[in-house]
Amino acid sequence: MNRLKYTEWVDSYVEGELDEASRKKFEAELSVNLDLALEYHLEQDLSKALQQEDMIDFRAKCIEAQNDINLSEKKLVKIVHITRKYWYAAASVLLIGLIIGGLWLFNPGSYSAEKLFKMYYKSGETIGLSRSGNVDMAEALRYFGKNDFQTAERLFDKILADDPHNIAVIYYSGISNIEIKNFPKAIMMFESIINDNNNLYTENADWYLGLTHLAAGNIDQAQDIFNVIASTTDHYYYDEAKSILEKIGKGEKNKNFINNLFFLILPF
Repeated sequence: MNRLKYTEWVDSYVEGELDEASRKKFEAELSVNLDLALEYHLEQDLSKALQQEDMIDFRAKCIEAQNDINLSEKKLVKIVHITRKYWYAAASVLLIGLIIGGLWLFNPGSYSAEKLFKMYYKSGETIGLSRSGNVDMAEALRYFGKNDFQTAERLFDKILADDPHNIAVIYYSGISNIEIKNFPKAIMMFESIINDNNNLYTENADWYLGLTHLAAGNIDQAQDIFNVIASTTDHYYYDEAKSILEKIGKGEKNKNFINNLFFLILPF
């Protein structure tokens, strides 16, 4: 079973979508399958981190709302003619805050761009590039294999200075720049591979370009790229693109619901 299937299996288990037999099968496999266990614990860690962050934000909003109410009560002593309109507005803001907090705390199916990136990105993935021949290439791949992506990227730049059309080096430079969070350069590298349109790295570049936009917070651009991949049934990353689009769609539904809630208080 590949990593994507593990991710979907874990999601189904966490969200309570498995029947009794499937749930027992998952728990039995969890005790003997290291890859599945790692994926499951990653999901738990991410959920806890998101919940803690959202809880802090939710508490801060509640405190802020309470301070506003306290301030209003003090002003009421001096200004007797406060209208009911503003009381309704304050109550609406507080109610929406409570609903939003509840959505974040009790909806583990929500997926942030950061969470989706961590779920689908495979760190340091290679495509069988030979280390022989060019000395700089062998050295760059040695550092790449050791996860020293900063040093590897400097060596890839050196190679590209003399051989700017080396597609393999451009690809590994793109991966290295994802790892060091230089997303604009990673995007440029993958786009140059796609524009070449006649190499073995094109489909990988499609997928990692989408993931790079996701990591950079460019959700609309990422979604456009994944839609293109998902419309090509023989694309190597077809299944992954379909899966990630479903999760992005789930997050967009929650976002639209929250926006509609805020719209309710506009008349006030």
